[in-house]
Amino acid sequence: MGAQESTEEAPDNLEEGQSPGETKEELATPTRFRRRSRSEPPDPRAAEALSPTAIDLRLDEARSPANVDPRLRPPARVRASSTLALFPEEAYAESVSAVLCSKFVVVQVILNVVASIVGPIVMFGLLFAVLKQGPYDSDGPELVGVGWGSLIMSPLLIFMMMPVAMPEAVEAGWFKPIRLETCGRWRIFLPFLGTHRCWRWAPARHLCLGGLVGIVYFPSLLLIAHYVMGPTLSTRTLIWFLVCYTAALAPPVTALGCLGYAVEHNLAPTIGMMRPHKNPCIRTLKRAARAVGMYLCPCFDEPAPSPKRREPIPTGPHPHSAIRIRSPARPSDNI
Repeated sequence: MGAQESTEEAPDNLEEGQSPGETKEELATPTRFRRRSRSEPPDPRAAEALSPTAIDLRLDEARSPANVDPRLRPPARVRASSTLALFPEEAYAESVSAVLCSKFVVVQVILNVVASIVGPIVMFGLLFAVLKQGPYDSDGPELVGVGWGSLIMSPLLIFMMMPVAMPEAVEAGWFKPIRLETCGRWRIFLPFLGTHRCWRWAPARHLCLGGLVGIVYFPSLLLIAHYVMGPTLSTRTLIWFLVCYTAALAPPVTALGCLGYAVEHNLAPTIGMMRPHKNPCIRTLKRAARAVGMYLCPCFDEPAPSPKRREPIPTGPHPHSAIRIRSPARPSDNI
């Protein structure tokens, strides 16, 4: 007697591409942002759709005159980039304040303020208490150099490793993407929120942010140092004054820098570069290496150009000789 095989009938109401254990809501969610098991391999098509080149093509298509209502004013055509739909509809933030007050941004602000206090205490102590002794002038190179250097290094160091945790933050709802049109007047004061390709490189956005914040912070630093702290500052006064300066610099830089990341055409390729892995240690190390690569190279992780198609072997006579070039023999020719 042969063995009896039991088969289970699949449900008849499944849509195309839907697995038996998958709901219709999960089917409508983009593949890159579904909750999947750690053993499930990543879909290569999802990573390709979130590549910087693919985002540029979708931006160009959205901004093309053929896809824009001709009754719109020319400046309003840029708003067509909000139709990219790179994330699920419910994942988008409704306002800029929703991004700035999100859990991910608040946690990053707290961590960076603490780091901006602990790190400068050690560094300034070595520079101004060990290697050199005070007093220092309020307009001396020590104070001016730290003031300018903080505007450059603080934005760069704050965001170097931040993309490592962004995929999980977006998936958990702690960090939400935002459409370009939702930013509104913020784009006037923060030009790095735009869709120009130069703002796609994160260090360019951060350096621009440091310059914008420095318009207010650097003159305030010099005025307070000269008229409040005195024409000369002791070693301890200079160290604590600069530590307070770097700590006060961290909140606006962190919050506005996260807003630059939250714009959908910046957040989608950033998440696409942070590849998943079932091992958390390996995943963190690989993401950290890719984050550093994104900082050092503007074209990091750009897809390689497709190889050119090889031309067929010519079968006609050679133009410069009487030798006839024949195509390689096929197995059917010997039959």
